[in-house]
Amino acid sequence: MAVSIQVIILEIVLLIVIWFVEHLFLRIFFPTKKVKHLWWVWTIILWLLIIFNLGYYWPAYPIAVWMVLALALIALQIAHNHEFIYRRYWPVFWRYSAYYALLIYIGSMIISRWLPLG
Repeated sequence: MAVSIQVIILEIVLLIVIWFVEHLFLRIFFPTKKVKHLWWVWTIILWLLIIFNLGYYWPAYPIAVWMVLALALIALQIAHNHEFIYRRYWPVFWRYSAYYALLIYIGSMIISRWLPLG
């Protein structure tokens, strides 16, 4: 299942539109807060695009690595702070999850044509 140039352009336009809507949403509903992005929304959107690009089989491997990284983040927080507090964990987890999903998304556009079972 190769990703065509039209699909790549459409996905990039979709991401730009989502960024614009997010920006407006944050400016309207959180004008005084210093919220830059809704990281959990970006993570979910990117994973949906990854599944669209790669199908249902290949995203299982990056998702498994994502879960291991989440556990490593928990271990790091326990080692550093000597406690585990969700309020500190979730913002960091979703921000790094969005970065990881972006990396996998870019990779999914590049290597999708060479993967079997498309």
